[in-house]
Amino acid sequence: MEVKVKVNSINVVNELKRITRKQQPVIEKALNKVSNMAVFMITKRTQSGNLPDGGKMIPYAKSTVKNRKKRGRQTGFVDLTDSKQMFRSLTYEIKGLRSSLFFRGQDQNKKASYHDIFGVGKKKTVRPFFSIGNKEEDKIRQEFASTYFKALKI
Repeated sequence: MEVKVKVNSINVVNELKRITRKQQPVIEKALNKVSNMAVFMITKRTQSGNLPDGGKMIPYAKSTVKNRKKRGRQTGFVDLTDSKQMFRSLTYEIKGLRSSLFFRGQDQNKKASYHDIFGVGKKKTVRPFFSIGNKEEDKIRQEFASTYFKALKI
């Protein structure tokens, strides 16, 4: 048995050139989509009182619960939301082939860093919310691949 394959090398080269030309804008489009998705995931998860890889956040101190009740805020779980300014300032920026999530404004960035890294209150309670969990990472990866390959028509 003999198999002969005829390949039009000009068509193959042209297709590779087309893919190469479209890659940068397609990657930027996919990054834009998944970055927006990541911002939404972090906000929704945190405002539900959950940590990135499951579990609940360390409860508020008794004095904080008392203060929040007095101001009409929910106290059932930690949502790191008081005026909603911190999460409204959560955004992203795409430079080249990278995307960075950050908080606009020095005050909101400082507030987030205290909650996430340095700790708040007398006991310096750390509630690490500003990251992507493993399950979220898988969803983001799948969405990026789907958007990328769909746009390139591969």
